Amino acid sequence: MEKIINSNVLKELFQKSTDVLIRPINIKSDYNLTVSLFCVDGMVNSQVLDTTILRPLATEAGVKDCKTEEELENYLLNCGGAYHAFGSETDDFNQLITCVMSGMLGLIFDNLQKAILFDVRTFDKRSVSEPSEEGVLKGAKDSFIEVLRTNTMLIRRRIRSPYLVVEQMYVGKLSRTDVALVYLTNVCDLNLVDQIRKKLQAIDIDNIAAASFIEEFIIENKDSLMPQIMYTQRPDRCCSNLTDGRIALIVDGIPFVYVLPCQLPMLLQSPEDYSDNFIASSAFRALRYATMLLSVLLPGFYIAITTFHNQLLPVQMIVSIQQAKINVPFSSFVEVLGLLLSFEILIEAGLRLPKPVGQAMSIVGGLVVGQAAVSANIISPVVVIVVALTGIAGFTVPNSDLAITVRVSRFVLGILSGLAGFFGLMVGVIFILLHLCSLENFGVAYLAPFVDVKSMELQDTIFRFPIHDFKFRPDGLATKNPRKQK
Repeated sequence: MEKIINSNVLKELFQKSTDVLIRPINIKSDYNLTVSLFCVDGMVNSQVLDTTILRPLATEAGVKDCKTEEELENYLLNCGGAYHAFGSETDDFNQLITCVMSGMLGLIFDNLQKAILFDVRTFDKRSVSEPSEEGVLKGAKDSFIEVLRTNTMLIRRRIRSPYLVVEQMYVGKLSRTDVALVYLTNVCDLNLVDQIRKKLQAIDIDNIAAASFIEEFIIENKDSLMPQIMYTQRPDRCCSNLTDGRIALIVDGIPFVYVLPCQLPMLLQSPEDYSDNFIASSAFRALRYATMLLSVLLPGFYIAITTFHNQLLPVQMIVSIQQAKINVPFSSFVEVLGLLLSFEILIEAGLRLPKPVGQAMSIVGGLVVGQAAVSANIISPVVVIVVALTGIAGFTVPNSDLAITVRVSRFVLGILSGLAGFFGLMVGVIFILLHLCSLENFGVAYLAPFVDVKSMELQDTIFRFPIHDFKFRPDGLATKNPRKQK
């Protein structure tokens, strides 16, 4: 049976919760009207509550002239009895609970079984600061924070179009977490919006405790290690993707915004690419692609060529590598994978320690472990160089989810190379390429625009062309409004 809006029902429901306040307010008049205040202590602005709601109820002549609860409710809603502008009526018990638990105030009318909701929320929040992961020299210094409404404001400041829609809903049976879909109705594919909305509404879970709780329900290829949703801390980057026809997903409590559909080239783009000259940006972006491939392939390549195919190396290089390995008791396969594993352990340890200690430990630990291992003839110096170059190259990947995929892939390719040399390495590479080609993200190829597209759409992939060449939006997204500029 659905519960009705009544102060006694609410008191019974929250009788053990000392932070939930349900307080009767007597209207001083000849008609003895009583309404109940319903709020959560600490989540409402006491000063705003006193000046815009409680004081009018105590002093307004129009309030005292109301004979019934219905007259009082209409007066407060329509005649300005309360000075607070953001008041709305509800007769839905679940909506009342959700709104009050998020920091709003409810004014309960028992006889009408209705309530008026006032937005008097206040809570501690982090100030808008510079993004920690996507900083640029020539660009905006603001970033998203954990408060959904602040994040929507940052987007509205940059896109002042009436076509910008912020569609809010709740996800989580118990947490009732605020989630907002943000999109431009005159640009994006509304069928795609419907797909994402249905996926969000179908989430049947108690609590949205972490970012992955949303990600795993939305992505279509759940068994893939490749990141299929891009996240960003930067409002300007989010707005750029919105004008391309993509959709932003904002989750209350998470200090970044999801952008989808996502393709692989997006994960290798950096905000810095659009702040510098297009020639310099193209050079750095091409370097980023090259270092990602180097980080994935170098360990496997070294294992394969030193274990199975050393005849392909120059004689001097073979002699040099063999002399360095004379006193080392392990094969290249064990050396490389063992040092890679040590490298990952140092990274994880650095993340878990306090930030200043973690950075120092990662640097000093890497130097000490590498030098001690070489001195003890456990690994050869060449392997230290290979693993160090692999690790440094992996740090150039701008997206942390893609960086994790690269770290896992290099282990897999290293194992295959240790088993079958170049044949095993190529089997792994072919499998990865086939997997990437098979992925689709909401009807858009994951490798777009490298596959099945017009050549004109390659102006923002490996190389960044001049801005005046960005005449069309990405293929498959803005089908009804594909042109960006003339």
